[in-house]
Amino acid sequence: MSNQQELLLRDDLKRVVQTMHSEEDNVTPYREDYRHLLDNHGKMVRASLVLLFSYVVQNDEPHHVSDKIITGAAAIEMLHLATLVHDDVLDNASVRRNQPTIQTVRGNKAAIYLGDLILSRYMEIIATIAPSTDFIAEQAHTVNEIVSGDLLQESARHNTETSKEYYERAITGKTAALFRLAAITGIKLTTDSPAAKTLEQGSRFGEHLGIAFQILDDVEDFNVAHDTGKPKLEDIRDGIYTLPVILAIKADPSFVDIVKLEDPLKVLDYFKANPQFIKAAKDEALQHLEAAKGVITDAQYPSINAGTVKALVAIIDKYIRTL
Repeated sequence: MSNQQELLLRDDLKRVVQTMHSEEDNVTPYREDYRHLLDNHGKMVRASLVLLFSYVVQNDEPHHVSDKIITGAAAIEMLHLATLVHDDVLDNASVRRNQPTIQTVRGNKAAIYLGDLILSRYMEIIATIAPSTDFIAEQAHTVNEIVSGDLLQESARHNTETSKEYYERAITGKTAALFRLAAITGIKLTTDSPAAKTLEQGSRFGEHLGIAFQILDDVEDFNVAHDTGKPKLEDIRDGIYTLPVILAIKADPSFVDIVKLEDPLKVLDYFKANPQFIKAAKDEALQHLEAAKGVITDAQYPSINAGTVKALVAIIDKYIRTL
């Protein structure tokens, strides 16, 4: 990424953070909790996609985006945060980004309502900047996809017959749909008449990146030596069988007996003795990362400013370096 492009993205992300920081909750007893949730926002990958795909449709060298796009990026990040709050309640997670989760401090009911509050605020913000009712409908449909993906995952809990195809369908909804929406939001808030090919390009890039992101996040759950700010082995403990487990069961049916013991350490020992399944899952993520990279250089789509291409590739390479 060029220094100019890096500074541009960094400055615009600061504006997104400032926008989120200006959000206030009028429920006085939980005002500080609301503030804490919005401030504990992580790396803001989805907000970055909104900004970068806004740069994509700028005809000249990318420049600082309008306040409307900054607001849209903040709203997308708030949608993501709302899903995390709900996930932490469902998973009974005690830590997120090295901080106690809100239900640990305030209890499940307050956490759910605070997640709902962030979600409703996202919807309010989107409604104020939407260029059309179709735009609002697309945002709502994506929320539906996210929830549906989570429900698919939930329905497969403790099911050792879960297929790779089912897993991919679930993560395409629960994770990749929001990555796709972030890219499309950046495009549609920048121009009133986006090219169909540009929308397809953003959609495909976001989906491939989102699938890879979730696979790598699932793999990381087994990497107990690496502190990611949240507990390890949570998925297998909760009966959620992610790609490494699914691949191992298909190749070695005797692994089912280990999985059914519901002892995460025994599963971890199995993967230490059989690292090919972790590697196979990483290879699957790599295929999606390479596909995402291919999308932004594919000649069938309108060309992208070189600095923006570098910025998008830098996001992909960051994940490749973890493989």
